[in-house]
Amino acid sequence: MSFRFQKRVRVAPGLRLNISKRGVSTSVGRRGASVTLGRRGLYGNVGIPGSGVSYRTKLDKSANRRSKSVGHHKANNITTNEPLSVSLKFDKQSYSVVIVDENDQKVPPDIERLIRRENRDEIQKLYKQKEAEINEQTTKLLELHKQTFQERTPQQLKQLSTQSISFDLPLPNEKEIFSELKAEAMGELSILNKLKLFLPSERKAFLDNVQKEAKEQYKTDTEKYEREKEKIEQQKQQRINLVEKIVEGDIDGMELWLEDFLADLDFPLETNVSFNVLSANTVYLDVDLPQMEEIPLNKASILKSGKLKVQNKSQREMREHYATMVGGTALHLCSYVFSLLPTCDTIIISGYTQVHNEATGHLDDQYIYSLKVDKATFYSLNIAEVHPIAAFENFEPIMNATKTYIFKEIEPYEPLESD
Repeated sequence: MSFRFQKRVRVAPGLRLNISKRGVSTSVGRRGASVTLGRRGLYGNVGIPGSGVSYRTKLDKSANRRSKSVGHHKANNITTNEPLSVSLKFDKQSYSVVIVDENDQKVPPDIERLIRRENRDEIQKLYKQKEAEINEQTTKLLELHKQTFQERTPQQLKQLSTQSISFDLPLPNEKEIFSELKAEAMGELSILNKLKLFLPSERKAFLDNVQKEAKEQYKTDTEKYEREKEKIEQQKQQRINLVEKIVEGDIDGMELWLEDFLADLDFPLETNVSFNVLSANTVYLDVDLPQMEEIPLNKASILKSGKLKVQNKSQREMREHYATMVGGTALHLCSYVFSLLPTCDTIIISGYTQVHNEATGHLDDQYIYSLKVDKATFYSLNIAEVHPIAAFENFEPIMNATKTYIFKEIEPYEPLESD
């Protein structure tokens, strides 16, 4: 389709996970975890990922009890008096933590057993971390509709308008500038000229020159500070003036405001939103939804054995999750727009995705829902307890979907219908 609106914003995820259609990330944990095999035995330095905590521990305690010396012990032809650097990695094929050496080869079985036994808790934490990571994006998708933005007062909007504008330039300090210039000038002097500074007249001349330069620098920095401060104050005032316009229902101001804030909205999946402010009361949103194949394909769980189980979602589960995401996107976006535009009481929102056209071999845009959402009804719902698609029934929906959420093409509401 050709986009009908000039305003189009890409809403990108605020957090990117190491998850792709090809599987989870190939490594986890802190890099450089080391194991040293020397004359005194096997030692390990293993950290808890993300905690910044690590420790060194003797790993072959039982081996020491069986042998008075480990200096001549060999494991798979690896002499123990040579340091061995190892890493904890997450194998995407077996979904398990493996221990590999600096050449990315698995360490000998007896060494691996020692490391796993002495660091069982830390390895278990790695599995739990990966379980949460794999499931995190699915959780965000399923709970998107619960993240409802409440209406904001004009004063709250003014605070919102300026909170991203900060003035970080420090106020110039003449004494600090003098000290910095003095140290710089001293560093450029030859040894002979440094010796001359022991003479009072030479030292006074040197300091006078530095002081003169410091005053000029202080004046320049102060003027720059005042200019930047005035510029920031002007930006803040412009944003406050813009808020006053949107409170009055100024259409141009409302469009500028929406374009600015939609780009900062955090979404689990990258989504494109086109919009048009039809009037002070009505906004039209056109949402380019992700395809079903773009939602997370896997789910993870920890077994009683402590191992991580990762499996593909069923087709029914995929459709259920996609429907929840589709509906959650609509409700989430509507609450966001209502919270930003106090005069808007109706949002016409339509969502479309891409489907494969067997006749042409291309992807065609296909609308799957279209709603007329009024503010009063929206905020009367107990959003946290509804199914997003079921909630559509409150908003004059145009939608054709089966009970198992197979969406069929529909003709959406047109913007002119709200005039």
